[in-house]
Amino acid sequence: MALNSPSHRFGQIIGDILETTMIHYLSPVAEKYSLYLDYKHPRIARNGNKEVQWEDINGNKHKLDIVMEKNGDESRFGEPRIFIETAWRRYTKHSKNKAQEISGAIKPLIEKYKVLAPFFGAIVAGDFTQNSINQMISEGFEVVYIPIALIQKAFETVNIDASWEEDTPENVLQEKIDSFNRLNDVDKDRIRDELINLTSDQLNTFRLKVMESLERRIESIRIMSLYGEENLFASIQEACDFISGFVVRESKPYFYKFEIYVRYSNGDKFEAHFADRRNAVTFLEKIS
Repeated sequence: MALNSPSHRFGQIIGDILETTMIHYLSPVAEKYSLYLDYKHPRIARNGNKEVQWEDINGNKHKLDIVMEKNGDESRFGEPRIFIETAWRRYTKHSKNKAQEISGAIKPLIEKYKVLAPFFGAIVAGDFTQNSINQMISEGFEVVYIPIALIQKAFETVNIDASWEEDTPENVLQEKIDSFNRLNDVDKDRIRDELINLTSDQLNTFRLKVMESLERRIESIRIMSLYGEENLFASIQEACDFISGFVVRESKPYFYKFEIYVRYSNGDKFEAHFADRRNAVTFLEKIS
Protein backbone atom coordinates (compact mmCIF):
# COMPACT_ATOMS: atom_id res chain seq x y z
CA MET A 1 0.00 0.00 0.00
CA ALA A 2 1.50 3.34 -1.07
CA LEU A 3 1.92 5.78 1.78
CA ASN A 4 0.14 8.53 -0.17
CA SER A 5 -2.67 6.33 -1.48
CA PRO A 6 -6.32 7.12 -0.58
CA SER A 7 -6.47 3.78 1.25
CA HIS A 8 -3.53 4.76 3.45
CA ARG A 9 -4.87 8.28 4.04
CA PHE A 10 -8.33 7.04 5.03
CA GLY A 11 -6.70 4.53 7.37
CA GLN A 12 -4.81 7.42 8.98
CA ILE A 13 -8.11 9.24 9.50
CA ILE A 14 -9.55 6.24 11.35
CA GLY A 15 -6.36 5.82 13.39
CA ASP A 16 -6.44 9.49 14.39
CA ILE A 17 -10.10 9.22 15.42
CA LEU A 18 -9.24 6.18 17.56
CA GLU A 19 -6.36 8.00 19.26
CA THR A 20 -8.28 11.23 19.95
CA THR A 21 -11.21 9.18 21.27
CA MET A 22 -8.97 7.45 23.80
CA ILE A 23 -7.37 10.75 24.84
CA HIS A 24 -10.82 12.21 25.45
CA TYR A 25 -12.00 9.10 27.32
CA LEU A 26 -8.96 8.90 29.60
CA SER A 27 -8.52 12.61 30.31
CA PRO A 28 -10.80 12.52 33.39
CA VAL A 29 -8.64 9.73 34.84
CA ALA A 30 -5.49 11.82 34.50
CA GLU A 31 -7.28 14.78 36.07
CA LYS A 32 -8.63 12.71 38.97
CA TYR A 33 -5.16 11.44 39.92
CA SER A 34 -3.34 14.72 39.18
CA LEU A 35 -1.31 13.19 36.35
CA TYR A 36 -0.01 14.95 33.28
CA LEU A 37 -1.56 13.44 30.14
CA ASP A 38 0.84 13.52 27.21
CA TYR A 39 -0.06 12.87 23.57
CA LYS A 40 1.08 14.08 20.17
CA HIS A 41 1.28 17.88 20.45
CA PRO A 42 4.00 20.55 20.74
CA ARG A 43 5.42 20.42 24.26
CA ILE A 44 7.93 22.77 25.84
CA ALA A 45 9.67 19.88 27.64
CA ARG A 46 10.69 18.44 24.23
CA ASN A 47 11.59 21.80 22.67
CA GLY A 48 8.23 22.14 20.96
CA ASN A 49 8.38 18.76 19.20
CA LYS A 50 5.04 17.01 18.71
CA GLU A 51 6.10 13.37 18.92
CA VAL A 52 5.80 11.62 22.30
CA GLN A 53 9.12 9.82 22.75
CA TRP A 54 10.69 8.01 25.69
CA GLU A 55 14.17 6.56 25.88
CA ASP A 56 14.88 3.01 27.05
CA ILE A 57 17.81 1.81 29.15
CA ASN A 58 19.97 1.41 26.02
CA GLY A 59 19.32 4.94 24.77
CA ASN A 60 16.86 3.87 22.06
CA LYS A 61 13.91 6.21 21.55
CA HIS A 62 10.36 4.90 21.20
CA LYS A 63 7.38 6.81 19.81
CA LEU A 64 4.24 6.47 21.92
CA ASP A 65 0.60 7.56 21.78
CA ILE A 66 -0.52 8.24 25.35
CA VAL A 67 1.56 8.58 28.53
CA MET A 68 0.42 9.68 31.97
CA GLU A 69 3.13 11.16 34.18
CA LYS A 70 3.34 11.82 37.89
CA ASN A 71 4.84 15.26 38.66
CA GLY A 72 4.98 16.15 34.95
CA ASP A 73 3.75 19.28 33.16
CA GLU A 74 4.20 21.05 29.84
CA SER A 75 7.75 22.13 30.67
CA ARG A 76 8.95 19.18 32.77
CA PHE A 77 8.94 15.41 32.30
CA GLY A 78 7.54 13.42 35.19
CA GLU A 79 7.60 9.76 36.18
CA PRO A 80 5.72 7.55 33.69
CA ARG A 81 2.84 5.71 35.37
CA ILE A 82 0.71 4.78 32.33
CA PHE A 83 1.77 3.76 28.79
CA ILE A 84 -1.01 3.25 26.22
CA GLU A 85 -0.71 2.52 22.51
CA THR A 86 -3.52 2.74 19.96
CA ALA A 87 -3.49 1.01 16.59
CA TRP A 88 -5.72 0.56 13.56
CA ARG A 89 -5.20 -2.15 10.94
CA ARG A 90 -7.53 -2.86 8.02
CA TYR A 91 -6.23 -6.35 7.20
CA THR A 92 -5.36 -9.22 9.54
CA LYS A 93 -2.18 -9.93 7.57
CA HIS A 94 -0.71 -6.78 9.15
CA SER A 95 -1.89 -7.41 12.70
CA LYS A 96 0.96 -9.61 13.92
CA ASN A 97 3.57 -7.08 12.83
CA LYS A 98 1.66 -4.31 14.58
CA ALA A 99 1.41 -6.33 17.79
CA GLN A 100 5.17 -6.88 17.69
CA GLU A 101 5.71 -3.18 17.00
CA ILE A 102 3.63 -2.20 20.03
CA SER A 103 5.51 -4.67 22.20
CA GLY A 104 8.85 -3.45 20.88
CA ALA A 105 8.00 0.12 21.84
CA ILE A 106 6.57 -0.54 25.30
CA LYS A 107 8.43 -3.49 26.86
CA PRO A 108 11.92 -1.85 26.89
CA LEU A 109 10.38 1.13 28.70
CA ILE A 110 8.66 -1.12 31.22
CA GLU A 111 12.04 -2.68 31.92
CA LYS A 112 13.69 0.72 32.39
CA TYR A 113 10.97 2.01 34.71
CA LYS A 114 10.23 -1.29 36.44
CA VAL A 115 10.80 0.27 39.85
CA LEU A 116 7.61 2.28 39.15
CA ALA A 117 5.77 -0.79 37.81
CA PRO A 118 3.84 1.31 35.25
CA PHE A 119 0.58 0.15 33.70
CA PHE A 120 0.75 -0.64 29.98
CA GLY A 121 -2.11 -1.27 27.59
CA ALA A 122 -3.16 -1.29 23.95
CA ILE A 123 -6.37 -0.19 22.21
CA VAL A 124 -6.45 -1.93 18.83
CA ALA A 125 -9.15 -1.65 16.19
CA GLY A 126 -9.99 -3.04 12.78
CA ASP A 127 -8.83 -6.48 11.70
CA PHE A 128 -6.62 -8.17 14.31
CA THR A 129 -6.15 -11.92 14.66
CA GLN A 130 -6.82 -13.51 18.02
CA ASN A 131 -3.22 -14.76 18.04
CA SER A 132 -1.87 -11.21 17.79
CA ILE A 133 -4.15 -10.10 20.63
CA ASN A 134 -3.18 -13.12 22.74
CA GLN A 135 0.48 -12.31 22.14
CA MET A 136 0.08 -8.87 23.73
CA ILE A 137 -1.98 -10.24 26.62
CA SER A 138 0.68 -12.89 27.32
CA GLU A 139 3.26 -10.10 27.61
CA GLY A 140 1.24 -8.31 30.28
CA PHE A 141 -0.70 -5.81 28.17
CA GLU A 142 -4.26 -4.88 29.06
CA VAL A 143 -5.92 -5.02 25.64
CA VAL A 144 -9.13 -3.59 24.18
CA TYR A 145 -10.07 -4.88 20.74
CA ILE A 146 -12.60 -2.91 18.68
CA PRO A 147 -13.80 -4.87 15.61
CA ILE A 148 -14.03 -3.09 12.28
CA ALA A 149 -17.83 -3.35 12.31
CA LEU A 150 -18.00 -1.00 15.32
CA ILE A 151 -15.70 1.50 13.61
CA GLN A 152 -18.03 1.47 10.62
CA LYS A 153 -21.11 1.98 12.81
CA ALA A 154 -19.48 5.00 14.46
CA PHE A 155 -18.82 6.59 11.06
CA GLU A 156 -22.38 5.87 9.96
CA THR A 157 -23.56 8.51 12.44
CA VAL A 158 -22.20 11.13 10.02
CA ASN A 159 -23.26 9.21 6.90
CA ILE A 160 -19.79 8.00 5.94
CA ASP A 161 -19.33 4.41 4.79
CA ALA A 162 -16.01 3.43 6.39
CA SER A 163 -15.81 0.02 4.68
CA TRP A 164 -13.48 -0.86 1.83
CA GLU A 165 -11.58 -3.76 0.35
CA GLU A 166 -8.23 -4.08 -1.37
CA ASP A 167 -9.92 -3.74 -4.76
CA THR A 168 -12.00 -0.67 -3.85
CA PRO A 169 -11.36 2.01 -6.52
CA GLU A 170 -9.25 4.95 -5.40
CA ASN A 171 -11.89 7.47 -6.45
CA VAL A 172 -14.39 5.82 -4.07
CA LEU A 173 -11.89 6.05 -1.20
CA GLN A 174 -11.14 9.66 -2.11
CA GLU A 175 -14.84 10.45 -1.79
CA LYS A 176 -14.80 9.06 1.75
CA ILE A 177 -11.79 11.23 2.58
CA ASP A 178 -13.46 14.32 1.10
CA SER A 179 -16.63 13.62 3.07
CA PHE A 180 -14.66 13.41 6.29
CA ASN A 181 -12.73 16.59 5.53
CA ARG A 182 -16.03 18.45 5.18
CA LEU A 183 -17.09 17.49 8.71
CA ASN A 184 -17.09 20.14 11.42
CA ASP A 185 -15.88 19.53 14.97
CA VAL A 186 -19.36 18.68 16.20
CA ASP A 187 -19.69 15.90 13.61
CA LYS A 188 -16.27 14.50 14.47
CA ASP A 189 -17.28 14.48 18.13
CA ARG A 190 -20.36 12.46 17.15
CA ILE A 191 -18.08 9.75 15.72
CA ARG A 192 -16.00 9.81 18.91
CA ASP A 193 -19.01 9.65 21.23
CA GLU A 194 -20.64 6.82 19.29
CA LEU A 195 -17.42 4.83 19.32
CA ILE A 196 -17.24 5.19 23.11
CA ASN A 197 -20.90 4.18 23.41
CA LEU A 198 -20.44 1.09 21.22
CA THR A 199 -17.40 -0.10 23.18
CA SER A 200 -18.43 1.09 26.65
CA ASP A 201 -18.15 -2.33 28.35
CA GLN A 202 -14.58 -2.93 27.18
CA LEU A 203 -13.48 0.66 27.77
CA ASN A 204 -14.96 0.77 31.27
CA THR A 205 -13.09 -2.42 32.18
CA PHE A 206 -9.88 -0.97 30.75
CA ARG A 207 -10.34 2.28 32.66
CA LEU A 208 -10.91 0.38 35.90
CA LYS A 209 -7.63 -1.49 35.37
CA VAL A 210 -5.84 1.84 34.86
CA MET A 211 -7.39 3.21 38.05
CA GLU A 212 -6.53 0.06 40.02
CA SER A 213 -2.91 0.53 38.98
CA LEU A 214 -2.96 4.15 40.14
CA GLU A 215 -4.71 3.33 43.41
CA ARG A 216 -2.63 0.32 44.32
CA ARG A 217 -0.90 0.23 47.66
CA ILE A 218 1.93 -1.88 48.98
CA GLU A 219 0.51 -5.03 50.54
CA SER A 220 3.77 -6.57 51.74
CA ILE A 221 7.55 -6.24 51.47
CA ARG A 222 9.63 -9.36 52.01
CA ILE A 223 13.39 -8.92 52.46
CA MET A 224 15.91 -11.75 52.54
CA SER A 225 19.50 -11.03 53.53
CA LEU A 226 21.74 -13.63 51.89
CA TYR A 227 25.11 -14.66 53.22
CA GLY A 228 27.76 -16.94 51.82
CA GLU A 229 30.39 -17.12 49.12
CA GLU A 230 29.22 -17.13 45.52
CA ASN A 231 29.90 -20.44 43.79
CA LEU A 232 29.97 -20.83 40.01
CA PHE A 233 29.74 -24.18 38.20
CA ALA A 234 30.17 -25.29 34.61
CA SER A 235 27.71 -28.18 34.75
CA ILE A 236 24.50 -29.32 36.42
CA GLN A 237 26.31 -32.27 37.97
CA GLU A 238 28.92 -30.06 39.62
CA ALA A 239 26.16 -27.84 41.04
CA CYS A 240 24.22 -30.85 42.35
CA ASP A 241 27.37 -32.25 43.96
CA PHE A 242 27.97 -28.92 45.70
CA ILE A 243 24.44 -28.75 47.12
CA SER A 244 24.55 -32.38 48.22
CA GLY A 245 27.75 -31.80 50.14
CA PHE A 246 26.88 -28.36 51.50
CA VAL A 247 27.17 -27.97 55.28
CA VAL A 248 24.89 -25.36 56.90
CA ARG A 249 26.77 -23.25 59.44
CA GLU A 250 25.44 -20.92 62.12
CA SER A 251 28.00 -18.23 61.36
CA LYS A 252 27.53 -15.64 58.64
CA PRO A 253 31.00 -15.05 57.20
CA TYR A 254 30.11 -13.06 54.12
CA PHE A 255 27.13 -10.84 53.25
CA TYR A 256 26.06 -11.42 49.64
CA LYS A 257 22.96 -9.34 48.90
CA PHE A 258 19.45 -8.27 49.84
CA GLU A 259 16.54 -9.80 47.93
CA ILE A 260 13.42 -7.63 48.09
CA TYR A 261 9.98 -8.84 47.03
CA VAL A 262 7.14 -6.30 46.84
CA ARG A 263 3.50 -7.23 46.41
CA TYR A 264 0.83 -4.63 45.58
CA SER A 265 -2.88 -4.71 46.34
CA ASN A 266 -3.82 -5.08 42.65
CA GLY A 267 -1.69 -8.21 42.23
CA ASP A 268 1.40 -6.52 40.78
CA LYS A 269 4.69 -7.96 41.98
CA PHE A 270 8.24 -6.68 41.86
CA GLU A 271 11.56 -8.29 42.72
CA ALA A 272 14.90 -6.53 43.21
CA HIS A 273 18.39 -7.53 44.34
CA PHE A 274 20.94 -5.23 45.97
CA ALA A 275 24.45 -5.80 47.25
CA ASP A 276 24.65 -2.22 48.53
CA ARG A 277 22.33 -1.26 51.40
CA ARG A 278 22.12 2.36 50.26
CA ASN A 279 20.79 1.28 46.86
CA ALA A 280 18.26 -0.96 48.60
CA VAL A 281 17.00 1.93 50.71
CA THR A 282 16.84 4.22 47.66
CA PHE A 283 14.73 1.62 45.88
CA LEU A 284 12.30 1.31 48.77
CA GLU A 285 11.95 5.08 48.98
CA LYS A 286 11.01 5.28 45.28
CA ILE A 287 8.29 2.64 45.10
CA SER A 288 4.67 3.56 45.66
